[in-house]
Amino acid sequence: MLRPLTIIALSVLAGPAVAQAQRPAPAQRPAPAQTAPAPGAISQPDNTTATYGDWVMRCQQSVAARICEIVQTLEQQGQRGPIALVAIGRPVKDEPIKLVIQVPPNLSLGDKVSVRVTVADKDEAVAIFQRCLPGGCFAEASLSDDALKRWRGFGEAGQMRYLDAAKREVALPLSFRGFPAAAEALLREP
Repeated sequence: MLRPLTIIALSVLAGPAVAQAQRPAPAQRPAPAQTAPAPGAISQPDNTTATYGDWVMRCQQSVAARICEIVQTLEQQGQRGPIALVAIGRPVKDEPIKLVIQVPPNLSLGDKVSVRVTVADKDEAVAIFQRCLPGGCFAEASLSDDALKRWRGFGEAGQMRYLDAAKREVALPLSFRGFPAAAEALLREP
């Protein structure tokens, strides 16, 4: 089962590219009655975004909970559309913060294949690939509160590194511009 954070990350890059199978129309049912908010009540939007430098905080309200994450979409010059996505969030309140990285499906497979996040040539996180779909491969790691605090102090850019299918190292730039404010906003969410 996909976790909520992974679902949100997947929806960005796969969005319009995913086609739904044709199904016969279900029998028409009457629409449920819409209840109006109580007088004076403030209605909250279902989906919100806020931009902090190179990071975007996205929140999605479901029936059960509000799920937020901070995301950076990586693009490569000369290439149309995003090439990778980095998402950080806490899909379940009492669990550690998760790092989810999506890269193109052109990668070298083997035991414990990973993508490394490095800053100043030091590994800051190692995310293990969990699944590959036609739209990309997804790696996950848990981030400790200490790691998140350290990342909030980075002033220089980092890199994401992994091996492609030809076993060549791919290094993509990762910006920390706006990360401190985005991380602070994420931590304030209930």
